[in-house]
Amino acid sequence: MPLPFPMGIKLKITLAFSAVFILLSFLFNLIGYQRIRTMLIEDSNRYLQSRAATLLEKTEVDPAIIPLPDKNSYIRVLYRTEGRGRVLFESPGIMARIMTPMTPGVTDTLGMRVAFVRSTSEDIPAELVLAVSNVQLQSNLRLLLSMLLFSSILSVLISGLVSYILARILMLPLQRIIHAARNINTNKMRDPIPVNGTRDELHELSVTINEMMQRIDESLQQQQNFFGSASHELKTPLAILRTELEVGLRKQGLEEGLRHLLSNQLEEISRLQEIVNEFLVVSQLRVGSPSIYRQPFDLSVLVVKVFNQLLPLLRQKNLEPIIRFDEEVADFIIVADQDKLRIVLLNLLENAAKYGVSDTAITCKVGKAAMAEELTVQFTNVTNIEKVSTENLQVAFYRSDLVQKGAGLGLWLCNEIIRLHGGRIHISSGNHQFQVEIGLPIADGLIRN
Repeated sequence: MPLPFPMGIKLKITLAFSAVFILLSFLFNLIGYQRIRTMLIEDSNRYLQSRAATLLEKTEVDPAIIPLPDKNSYIRVLYRTEGRGRVLFESPGIMARIMTPMTPGVTDTLGMRVAFVRSTSEDIPAELVLAVSNVQLQSNLRLLLSMLLFSSILSVLISGLVSYILARILMLPLQRIIHAARNINTNKMRDPIPVNGTRDELHELSVTINEMMQRIDESLQQQQNFFGSASHELKTPLAILRTELEVGLRKQGLEEGLRHLLSNQLEEISRLQEIVNEFLVVSQLRVGSPSIYRQPFDLSVLVVKVFNQLLPLLRQKNLEPIIRFDEEVADFIIVADQDKLRIVLLNLLENAAKYGVSDTAITCKVGKAAMAEELTVQFTNVTNIEKVSTENLQVAFYRSDLVQKGAGLGLWLCNEIIRLHGGRIHISSGNHQFQVEIGLPIADGLIRN
């Protein structure tokens, strides 16, 4: 079962160190408590036996002289004759319930500590039983136990805090490695992770990551060089083919079938040119941020041109194009890179046509956001399924439907271009509808409501 919260290495080190410290502290404190407890009891036994012996030395049998016990102490004096003990004196109270021990020593009974001694003189065969409350001894033992527990808890807290601080200090080089690795992307692979000179495991980790990044960088550079070179090489022959087709279509007397064939080929070449342009932008994005040529233009005009360009595709699937412009917006002038936004709009409309259901409508709404200074373009199409998973649609080379054509770069490329313009893109799906909305910031003074 996964933990409800993530545990970092610092916390794991702290918990492990604290667990070991708690175990050792408990073990040593338990042993120390038993040793000190034994010492206190033995010291109490010696004191009681010495006190009882002192009282017995002061006792006279004939005539009977009985020394008075200390406060909170009770005694019983016996005179043994013919193997029998005769009580000469017994303190009133609890002594009546305490039996005389069989052998000298100290015992515990009825909450009392009982010391029993016999006279070593053969002339005076007397015995004495001294009873003292064990409250003080038990209080001392409880105080000792409390002090040991408190010291253990305090030691665990201090050791846990110290271990966390030490773990944090020791993990600082690893944190620097994590921070440097987090800032690495395909455009900054040449920025190595700083390597310390300690020659420890962190040094080895930094060197290993740098070597791995170098290998990845070389591989990416080869891919990007091929991507860019292939795109550049394709532009010239495609432009020549397009020019020749356009010239051929202007000739008089062409058969209708041949004219239709050449028109279809011209459309496909135009589409290939758009794809090559997209590949060039992708190559630039992979290498670094491409140049953005900002200039004012009418976004509404661009939207209409894009729909006209893809009108054959919409007719092929019998999709009805619906464009709605916000009547409250005076104009739709925006300062941006028109060619790159054309790529965005073409991709979004082509996706809507590709995945839209035949005999339905594709709706495009162009307006101004109410809460932000930005123009919005929203594409909505009907889908066969109730809801489309949108989690990975903006990941490069991801395709939700492998049967469909395409490299899976469309929405990723749109997201990158919109990001370069400082805008936003939002994808949502539900109730058999798929919706993509882009927002582009408006330059001050260009839009008048």
